[in-house]
Amino acid sequence: MAILGPNGQQMDPAAMNSEMMGTLPPDAFAGATAGDMTAMPPHAMQGMDADMMGAMPPDAMGGMSPGHMEAMPPGAMGGMDADMMGAMPPPAMGGMGPGHMEAMPPGAMGGMSQGHMEAMPPHAMQGMDADMMANMPPDAMGGMDADMMGAMPPDAMQGAYADMLEAIPPGALEGMDMDMIREIPLEAVESVDWASVPPEAMDAGFSAFQDGLANGMSPADAFEAAGDAADPYMPPDMGDMTADMMNDMPPEAMQGMNADMMQAMPAEAMQGMDAPMMEMMPPHAMQGMDADMMSNMPSHAGPGMDAPMMANMPADAMGGMDADMMGAMPPDAMQGAYADMLEAIPPGALEGMD
Repeated sequence: MAILGPNGQQMDPAAMNSEMMGTLPPDAFAGATAGDMTAMPPHAMQGMDADMMGAMPPDAMGGMSPGHMEAMPPGAMGGMDADMMGAMPPPAMGGMGPGHMEAMPPGAMGGMSQGHMEAMPPHAMQGMDADMMANMPPDAMGGMDADMMGAMPPDAMQGAYADMLEAIPPGALEGMDMDMIREIPLEAVESVDWASVPPEAMDAGFSAFQDGLANGMSPADAFEAAGDAADPYMPPDMGDMTADMMNDMPPEAMQGMNADMMQAMPAEAMQGMDAPMMEMMPPHAMQGMDADMMSNMPSHAGPGMDAPMMANMPADAMGGMDADMMGAMPPDAMQGAYADMLEAIPPGALEGMD
């Protein structure tokens, strides 16, 4: 078998150049062999296109070298498939760039091996996406390192799955950042929904994750440690909240509150609130307040109130106010008050105004 020219004539691969390559029909490489590819000068690959690549027998890829890969137009990679990838010598991946990776059909990644991954330059990982990740065998990830991980777009991690994460060497996981971790699908880590985790929980979890890897933990154990470290900053089941639980929460954890969570919380739990916790509360969370919650809130939590919180609070919640609470509240918080709210304040509470 051989490489065939425009008129069906056999071509001498060793004499090929990019101009000659550009004149070949799409099926010119249908009979190519690994020996033909080995004999071809790397610069000739500049004339390659996706149709020619798609017609090439997988075995012919055995003659590819880093030079061939580097010289090939990225668009030609559109003709690759998994069998061709599997037949290509791992060192050939050394000629890959981000454009080559970006043009590769996701299915072609099914032929990747650990050796292929090890040989790939870190900057080539910039072309990875979620579909490519989802198609890659877990074992291939054993060739990853921290530089490669760090070069990969965070949203590529949306294609990660449990077996893949288990196969990534701890050293490679050190290249992850919080943006990447947030993109990992929930089912892949069997942990929290990272995309909705409060920033403080992410900081604590990520720090524990890195520490775990540095101390020899497996990736799975490091993820578990990250979840444990994040837990104190995560809002609990608000229906089970008690004043003691509220008192034990870090103020930063309140940043994850919303109106539904506030509404679900027993009124008595507000007895555990203090000013630093109130300061961290998103204003929109106050939409879940009611009069019973207000009456249970200690007056010393009042200094944490501000105008946007007041503006978001239902008018009838003010029915739980008293003079001490009113007196503890910063004066500028009243800038958020509105007519219905002022009407709902008990007369006794107004005695705390100055």
